[in-house]
Amino acid sequence: MSTKNEKTKDKRKKSRGVGLKRLALFLLIMILTASVAIYAFFDINPAEVFSEGINDIYNRIISKSKKELTQKIKFIASYNTDTPVHMTAVSGNLAVVDKSSVRIYDAEGVEKSYIPVALNKPFIQSYKKNLLVADTDGRYLAVINDGKILWQKNLDEDIVFADISDSWILIITKSREAGYKRTIRAWTIDGQEVAYRNISNYYPVSAWHYPEFDKSTFVISGIDVSGLEVSGFFDLLDLTMNQKASIRGENEVVAKGVPVNGNLMLYGEKSLVVIDNLLRTVYEKRFEEPAIMAANVINNKYPVVAYIDTGVLNRENRYITNIEILSPDASAKHSFTVNGQVTSIASSGRTAALITGHEILFIDQNGQIIDSYTAQSEIKSISFAGEDTCYVMAGGVIERIKIKAASKILDIF
Repeated sequence: MSTKNEKTKDKRKKSRGVGLKRLALFLLIMILTASVAIYAFFDINPAEVFSEGINDIYNRIISKSKKELTQKIKFIASYNTDTPVHMTAVSGNLAVVDKSSVRIYDAEGVEKSYIPVALNKPFIQSYKKNLLVADTDGRYLAVINDGKILWQKNLDEDIVFADISDSWILIITKSREAGYKRTIRAWTIDGQEVAYRNISNYYPVSAWHYPEFDKSTFVISGIDVSGLEVSGFFDLLDLTMNQKASIRGENEVVAKGVPVNGNLMLYGEKSLVVIDNLLRTVYEKRFEEPAIMAANVINNKYPVVAYIDTGVLNRENRYITNIEILSPDASAKHSFTVNGQVTSIASSGRTAALITGHEILFIDQNGQIIDSYTAQSEIKSISFAGEDTCYVMAGGVIERIKIKAASKILDIF
């Protein structure tokens, strides 16, 4: 009898042990699921529960939810549509330049800085905390940091284009020297010119330095009008302005370059090419007609390209834009169509914005439309302050948009 009772007790103990293990596993799964949800939807690190406590995390979640529901669209500023205006996001804030001033607003629309200027065609660009202000129909150039002018200068030639990176300011000016069309200039961030190149055989249009791609390469886009047809090309120069390589389009105007996964994507009207930092071609994608309207990169990994369906345009005289998100091997990872003409693509992190007339479609790397925005007037400009926040300029109004960003669940590991 005692042996039988002992066996029964052992069975009960084992049964309780298995039950406790199952309960522990269930609780662990619930904790992991809650942690993923907190990270994915509220952008809160689950580890902060231990440092801040459950009550504080709960209050943050409720506060964040209310804020997102009430502030998806936030008025920031108004502007005069009769004069040229340019804007860029900087450190989450917004910098707006017109002919007479540079104004910096915080994310709630409060003006933080006001700097008077006198410009013909105002231009502003940012890189991290620095702002570059240029008169692209004049000679004024300045760098601003934290609302203060670090330096400002008036050049001896008219500015055509300007851009800023971590270490360099690249400027294209109209050359005053006989026999030369334009001059490409490289300046340091503190305002010292260290290299220049006079151009006599083509017109350089724009110039960039992409430290994410190669710190020792300047990328120049230009057009050659010496023949019967206009031909575009990219010149790749070293830091002393000597040519390293040249990539020419086939009877097409080229647009710009975008860093992608350590490489550089270059595109024009009919072609898209990706090169590595040894300037070797990784892959090339060509189109029969000048159909590419815009291109960019999602998540620093996947090129996204918008091109017109020329068959529909020729037959029906209306626009259908094909959107392709490319894999690293140039194959189409995802594709879909947009009714209308996509004129530009902006991106930040895992979010890309397709701009078409009065509307913006926000997509993720899987080609899913995660959000949208419609303006009352044609959209003039968009600038991302992060993958879930952007500023939109349209019809005399600048608004801040909170985007329903792509889910982090699949990217958490």
